Formats: sequence, structure tokens, C-alpha cells
Amino acid sequence: MNLFKLKKINHYSLILSKCFFKVGWYTPGRWLGYFRQKRTLPFLEKIGLELLDKEYSYDGHTLNSKDLPIFFMWFQGENELPFVIQKCLESIRKNIPDRKVIIITRQNIQQYSDIPDYILEKVDNGSITKTFFSDIARAGLLYKNGGTWIDAAIYLTKEISASYFDKAYYCPAGIISEHKKDFRYLFNGTKGWNVSFQGTNQKHFPLYDFLFHFYCKYFSEYPTHADYFMNDYMMSLFCKHNKQFWDILNNQEANNQREFDLALMMNKKLTTKSKKKLEKLLADTFIHKLTYRKNWKTEIKNHVTIYGHLMFGKE
Repeated sequence: MNLFKLKKINHYSLILSKCFFKVGWYTPGRWLGYFRQKRTLPFLEKIGLELLDKEYSYDGHTLNSKDLPIFFMWFQGENELPFVIQKCLESIRKNIPDRKVIIITRQNIQQYSDIPDYILEKVDNGSITKTFFSDIARAGLLYKNGGTWIDAAIYLTKEISASYFDKAYYCPAGIISEHKKDFRYLFNGTKGWNVSFQGTNQKHFPLYDFLFHFYCKYFSEYPTHADYFMNDYMMSLFCKHNKQFWDILNNQEANNQREFDLALMMNKKLTTKSKKKLEKLLADTFIHKLTYRKNWKTEIKNHVTIYGHLMFGKE
């Protein structure tokens, strides 16, 4: 199928899926997602399966996580961060105090990765969106350096011990937030993965080796991405054909299962009941995915919100 036709079909089916999820019609939303994956995978497998012929080694040199970088990407630079993203960055520096946080921008991305010029040219001319480019950047940065990728909209609420990072692969696992259950078809029978917070204590870890070289080959042949979930499709393909990584995913302990719940609470009034609910959430979840696109209020009808409480210390 023609790439642009496939991308258009995928784009509109994703919009329709989101509409179904929003009104609680989960089954048709899931079926549309499954349809998109089945339609797109054969197109991508031509490249992916070639790379899977390679023998991937899991005997890489293990590094001390404290010596590895945290990558936080904001293309325009730290001076251009929206308020919520500033607070997220502050929370990362506060709760992982012994690690260096590197702000990745358009100007320094090639200092820390081997992403080729032809991909960056496609980003500059809009053929690859900045949102999608984060998938490429993540793979390139973690492949070359090891370390941790943290999305700009991740908010941390507790100091994270070094033991969390001293693994070949780590991420929030076993997500149970309601709206994320609808993407289980992507996970190929595993506990799942999380692209917004993940990493490794090895350089050239097989997953990032595969993903980075897939993107390099794909974009050397095609001008734009085929689907928003391309990264997940390729991770699913890698799981299917690489039992060692499949086992690593399934041996992860469930953690931060309600990563997406805090964002849903931000505009709630801070009451005794909502404060208890917040405390319960923060007791077992310390990695939270927020957004800077929501118009969250510090107060609603003279009542402090959870957003106002967390971001401004209001009571």
C-alpha cells in the first residue's frame, strides 16, 4: 500500500479510536487499534525482519547507573519550557539528585547520538513531527550512551533509589490506568512497556540497537512515518522474535501502575476525600505522566485544586 494512503487511514482511525474511548466505547476503539496494527505491520516488517536476522548479545558491560545520563528533550531549549514542564524538570532534578540531566535540543542532539542528517532534515522540514522524533531520539540516545530517557511531561513525587536503575532494562510496568488498558493489543502478551520513562544500564542494549537501526533504515527509504504507534509496533515485533527481551519484560516487577491517574485528578478540588485519594496514589506511584496542554486551574470556585496544591503548595 502507498505510504501516504496508509498514513492517512491510520491517522483518521486513531482519531476515531480516541473518540470511542472518550465516550466509553472500548471494544470498537480496541478493534480499530488492532486493525491499524495489522494493516501497518506488514509494511514495516520488510525492514524490521531484516534487522532481526542479526544476533543480539545481552552480555554487554554493565555500568553504574549513577554514571549514566538522564535525557530530557525540549527542542527549543530549557529557557522555553512551559510552566508545567519546568515543574516536571525540577521534580526530576530533586528526586534523582545524583544523576546528570542533559537537556536535549535541536542544537546538541548529534553531540549525544549518531542520528543521521537525513533524519534531522526531515524533522526540520516537517516530514517527521517533533512528537514522533522523540521515539527516534530515545532510541539513538540510549543506544549510544545507555542511561535513562524521561519525557518532558513526567512529574516525579518521590526520590528514586539507584536500585531502580541498576537493570538491563526498566520502565513502569503493568499499567492499570483505565484508558491505557485499551492499548494491550500492542504488548504481544508481555506486561508491557512505557516509552515515556525507560532506560538501561548498558550501552548498545539490544532493544535500542534494533530500534535505532530500524529508524535509520526506514527513513533512508521513506519520507515520513506510517503510524503514530510505529515505535510500539517495532517493540512488539522485537518481543515476538527475541525471547530474551520478552523474558526481561515479563520478569519486571509491576511498578508505577497508575502513572496516568494524577493528570486526571489535577482539576479536582482539594478536599479531605480527594487528599486521601491523592495520598493513596502517591504511596505506590511516583512516576506521573502529565501534560502542558490542559488548562488546569489553581482554584475552582475559591477551592484549591490538586494542581494548585502540588504546583504551588496551596492548601
